[in-house]
Amino acid sequence: MSKFYQTLCVSLSAFSMTALCADEPASPQIQEMPDAIAELTAPALPSLAAIEPEPVIVQEPVIAQAAPAPVAKPVIKAPEVPFSPFTGKVKGRKVRMRLQPDLDSRIIKELNKNDFLSVIGDKGEFWAVEPPAGIKAFVFRSFILDNVVEGNRVNVRLEPNLDAPIIGHLNAGDKVDGVISAINNKWLEIAPPSEARFYVAKEFVEFAGGPEVKQQMDKRRLAAEQLLDATSLLSSSELRKPFEEVDFDRINKGYNIVISDYTDFPEYVEQAKESLSSFQEAYLQKRISHLESQPKAEVASSKNDFSSDAAALESLYKVSDKMKSWDPVEHALFSSWTKLGENQTLEQYYEEQKLAAVTLTGIVEPYNSPVKSKPGDFIIKDKDLPVAYVYSTVVNLQSLSGKQVKLIASPRPNNNFAFPAYFVLAVE
Repeated sequence: MSKFYQTLCVSLSAFSMTALCADEPASPQIQEMPDAIAELTAPALPSLAAIEPEPVIVQEPVIAQAAPAPVAKPVIKAPEVPFSPFTGKVKGRKVRMRLQPDLDSRIIKELNKNDFLSVIGDKGEFWAVEPPAGIKAFVFRSFILDNVVEGNRVNVRLEPNLDAPIIGHLNAGDKVDGVISAINNKWLEIAPPSEARFYVAKEFVEFAGGPEVKQQMDKRRLAAEQLLDATSLLSSSELRKPFEEVDFDRINKGYNIVISDYTDFPEYVEQAKESLSSFQEAYLQKRISHLESQPKAEVASSKNDFSSDAAALESLYKVSDKMKSWDPVEHALFSSWTKLGENQTLEQYYEEQKLAAVTLTGIVEPYNSPVKSKPGDFIIKDKDLPVAYVYSTVVNLQSLSGKQVKLIASPRPNNNFAFPAYFVLAVE
């Protein structure tokens, strides 16, 4: 037992004895006991608040970290340069246009030298081009109702049969304008779809300008075709008339316009030259027959005047630079007129103008005043007084300068000048 507990027991015993002998005075030994007990008192214990707990070190578990995954470097692609469409010009004869960009692909058409193409893509050694004029496409009629497509991804083929190559598709709701195929009436003939592409080897195509060049050349080509066709039909009609009624000058002028103004289409120029030569030969034979049918005296005088009349007519309808300067004005008026009807020609426009034409009589004099917006290159004077401004792209008024004439003319804007203005259609 520890010393502290022994001292505690002794103290308790001593107090007990004192209580029992309260009547008796305490003995000195007993009075001295508390001091002895005090001496045996255990040293003071420290308070719990004073005891600082030792820090407990808790070791955190070490979590093994996985090695970082390698970061894939982004693949940097070269920026795609958008293709710039342009107008291409064929620089060879019988150049093949194919269905696909390879030499084993089907041949769609053989192009002529100087043909113009709308180039819209680059496919290796080939240019991707839009379908040129004259290319036809076909769609099965059962998919078309009232000119509207009734199915999705309807095949558009190059020929009216199921074995023909597919060149595009139509979807429900697309509108089409076509005619029943003359080859197979189960198919509808339409224009190629907008996504149709054909291919021409790059070595046979040269740069001719921006996309607008093709549109301009198409308009010029159409104008040349229409003028050539109209003049050809008119020449056949004129040659069926009696010799005195044949309008030689009109036919001659029509062919010469094609020859001089459309040199960028050599095939039409050659065709115009051949047709003009044939017409002149037929006209000469008709004139000979006419002269042979006349009395001999009249024949002799006619032969003497023939060469001089021919020279005068040639100069009258020879196109000059001054006449060409008025072409933009006339083409603008013609364009406004054609909006009223499709497939019209310049010749038809002037024929209609003749219906409302007036007759001008007087002396032709040049109008050389250097003023802007003048309404004509010449003035018609009657009794030394100006009566009208005139110009023409049909009649060479310079050859009539100083002469008394009677002109068939159509009204034109006079740009607020003093006298009315006219376009000369013909000379009587």
